[in-house]
Amino acid sequence: AASGELGRVRLAFVSTIGFTQLPLWVREFLARTPGVSLELVEATSDVQMDGFDRGHIDAGLMLHAPGQAPVGLERLTVGQESMVLALPSKHPLAKVEKLRLVEVLAEPLVLFPRRIMPSLHDALMELYRANDALPRIAQEAIQMQTIVNLVWGGIGLAWVPASVMQFRRPGVVYREVLHAAGRAGRKAVALPTCETSLVWPADAMSPALARFVEFVREQR
Repeated sequence: AASGELGRVRLAFVSTIGFTQLPLWVREFLARTPGVSLELVEATSDVQMDGFDRGHIDAGLMLHAPGQAPVGLERLTVGQESMVLALPSKHPLAKVEKLRLVEVLAEPLVLFPRRIMPSLHDALMELYRANDALPRIAQEAIQMQTIVNLVWGGIGLAWVPASVMQFRRPGVVYREVLHAAGRAGRKAVALPTCETSLVWPADAMSPALARFVEFVREQR
């Protein structure tokens, strides 16, 4: 136990990393360290912060704007990705492989609430403000799968991390949006990107968690 070969790691994670690295990490870590159990729970960043406060989780994989991980936690960056636009396949813009930002600014959106990813939410709002546009939020939803399903239903378009493209929902397509510098007289605002970080409380590092953190550091 003292060397991290026995123990438990209660790991919360956002759904986006569940589409990509996490399943492979779990398999490889358990193969290397069979005496450590990983207890996985899917949770948004706000739920993870509450879990840390209550002592219910040991570490979390969070999604946020680059460099904007929650303060007060140790952090290890594990990936960065662009944001793409999810559209119903029958939408007229779905025929275009690469969209211009001006073409989508007036479209209704399915968006995640600010409380679950404030830095990404704010980055998207700033993108619209820089182009003199007001986002038309038709519906809010928390889980990325739900957001994509609402897109399929024709509720609106959705900005999602590129990793969500692994979620193949018939009737939904994903498109890259070309960068726009902003309207005349406004500062240039880049299209938002996403960063995923492994985070944990600095004062609560168990040997088993330390072993898992080092494992993730290797995988990067």
